[in-house]
Order: sequence, then C-alpha cells, then structure tokens
Amino acid sequence: MFNPKIKILLIASLFLSPLLLKAQVNTSIGIGAEIGLPSGNFSNLSGIGLGASIKADLPVAESLAITLNAGFMNFFGRSNALFSVQDLTYIPAKAGLKYQLSESFYAEGQLGAALPLNKDQKTLFAWSPGFGNQFKLPGGDKLDLGIRYEAWTGKNTIGLDRSDTKGFVGIRFAYVLGL
Repeated sequence: MFNPKIKILLIASLFLSPLLLKAQVNTSIGIGAEIGLPSGNFSNLSGIGLGASIKADLPVAESLAITLNAGFMNFFGRSNALFSVQDLTYIPAKAGLKYQLSESFYAEGQLGAALPLNKDQKTLFAWSPGFGNQFKLPGGDKLDLGIRYEAWTGKNTIGLDRSDTKGFVGIRFAYVLGL
C-alpha cells in the first residue's frame, strides 16, 4: 500500500519530532506493573489480569507527547464444574497521545494491537482512553498512577467467524525515569 521508503520516513519523523520541535518537557520512560479488571462478557472468562509494561513519552509540544507502550498481560482463566478457561496471555503494543492537563495530571488515548501468546488465538485491535497522575520524587524521577478502559476487539479464535471484545479496566503503577 505504502512505498517502503515512505514508511521509513514516517517512522523516522515520529521518533525525531520531539527533537525537531524542541519541546519544553523531557522524554521519559516508565516501567510499571498492571492490573486488569475484566468487564462485561469478558468477566465470565477471567476474574483478573496481571502484567507489566514499559512506556515511553516523547514530547512534541509543551503539554503534548507521543506515547509508545509495550507489555505483557495474563488474564487468569475461570473454572467451574462445567468448563475450564485457559489463561489468556497477550503482548499489547500501542501508540498514542498524552496531554498534560496540569503539572502532574494527564489524559491519554492509545491504539495498537494485542498479540496473543496462546495457541489458536488471533491478534486483536487494542484501544484505550485513560488518565493519570504523576507524583514527583526527589532527584527528578516520578511515580505514575494511571487508570484506563482498554478493549481488545476482533475475531479472537481461529475457526469462529464472529468478533467480540475483551474489555477491562486497567490500573498501572509505574516508576518513571526522566531522560
């Protein structure tokens, strides 16, 4: 669809834009633990998910940053007398925008994919709006507490011809390093 040279140029401009725009805020990387609380029909398959993620904030303006996020998320399967659901394990990879509403409070939205580690699962489209607060620590680093609604949509199992959504509330606790 796109010429490979155009793709490379777009990706390079994405990563170089913070340097070219000379934003007032610094690039940062956060390493965090995640909790996923399934909602809707997804709560019939799993009661809780646990994971970890790494997120980079690449500033493009004083209050706006591009975010790149990748992680690991495992939703523990439910069991009862009739059936047993296997754990659902994914690698979510997302990019988005983060807007600083105040010095520490922010809102963000991300889009991407949830890549399955389970057999017979397919890659799902991921989207997540959320907000959070960063607490300053001595030395310039921060603690980040974020909450979001995240949904993974698509045909989740090979052989079934229907789409569904795995929705959950995600809570992230992260240690943020300023670069």
